Amino acid sequence: MSPGRTSGTAFTADKETLAGYDQLLKKLNGSNLAYLHLMGAPGTIEERIALLSRHRAHHRGNIVADLGFTQALGNEILGHGVGDAVSFGAPFLANPDLVGRSAQGHPLAQADRETRYAGHAEGYTDYPAFSG
Repeated sequence: MSPGRTSGTAFTADKETLAGYDQLLKKLNGSNLAYLHLMGAPGTIEERIALLSRHRAHHRGNIVADLGFTQALGNEILGHGVGDAVSFGAPFLANPDLVGRSAQGHPLAQADRETRYAGHAEGYTDYPAFSG
C-alpha cells in the first residue's frame, strides 16, 4: 500500500485520503496478514517517521516500510519502532550481495532505471557482486 504517496492529480495523499487509510488499517487488524508492506512518501526522515508513526498507531501487525532507504535510514526507521522491517527494492537488484556489502561497509552499485523491471536479464540479473 502507498498511503503517503501523491501521484499528480490521480491520487493525492491529503487529509481525507489519509483518514480513509487510517480506517482501512484498523480494519486490517482483524485479518491474518503476515505483514503490511507500506510504501512511504519521499521526504525527510522526520516526515517519513511521522507518516509511519501514524500508520503504526492504527495497525497492530507487522509493518514493512519501503521507499528509497539507505542502510542508515532503514536503521533509523527500525530504531524508532515505526516499522518491523525495511525493504530495499532497487538496491537489491543492483547489489546481489546487498547484505554482505552493508555489513562490510562496501559501496553500493546504482540500479539502472532504464532497464530495471523491464522483463529481461539486463538490469535485473546482470549486476556483479562486489570485488575489491
